[in-house]
Amino acid sequence: MEHRHSSKQPDWKSHKSRHAASGFAAAPCGIVLSASSVDFYRRQQILLSDDNNDDDIIFLSESDETSSQKPKVSPWKILIADDDSNVHDTTVLALSGVEIHGKPLEFLHAFSAKQAKEVAENNPDTSLILLDVVMETVDAGLKLVNVLRDDMSRKDLRIVLRTGQPGYAKENIMGNYAIDGYATKSKLTRSILISMLNDVLDSDEDKPNTTN
Repeated sequence: MEHRHSSKQPDWKSHKSRHAASGFAAAPCGIVLSASSVDFYRRQQILLSDDNNDDDIIFLSESDETSSQKPKVSPWKILIADDDSNVHDTTVLALSGVEIHGKPLEFLHAFSAKQAKEVAENNPDTSLILLDVVMETVDAGLKLVNVLRDDMSRKDLRIVLRTGQPGYAKENIMGNYAIDGYATKSKLTRSILISMLNDVLDSDEDKPNTTN
């Protein structure tokens, strides 16, 4: 049975004066209560009022409480250095929503070796650079590797070379330059790219690069 309760309190003074002589007290809606029932009626009104106030209490669900306590995870900062804007777009699209070792990805962009050097200087927490070989010159990317490693002492920065020129032998590049990976653009699928990032990046951002 449905019960409706008003939040308005009864006017006890008017009812008391009307029924004081007979020892009765009046409740709302014209119901007459005996004097012995007044205290019970008042207690019921208080309880009902407390029930109504419960509607204003908002309880957090377990998922809300868990999410509020979940610590924020710093993303992997990935610098895409390539003079082809399509390479930037396709790389971001391929890695959209991807997490590596439980951490999201954040992308930085440079369209020349000079810009890449500046971005790396301004963002010392960059984790990885996807570096094109041919930009301002046919070996701009290779020269930048030496600048990053030797002049800037960025031993912790992971470097993956990407090239569209099949003439560069992977063995020679890996043997002569301090890089962490090498890929030919025409063969670099989304799954291969993600697998490469999983191999190159690790959960310890401060671990120095030991590649010779």
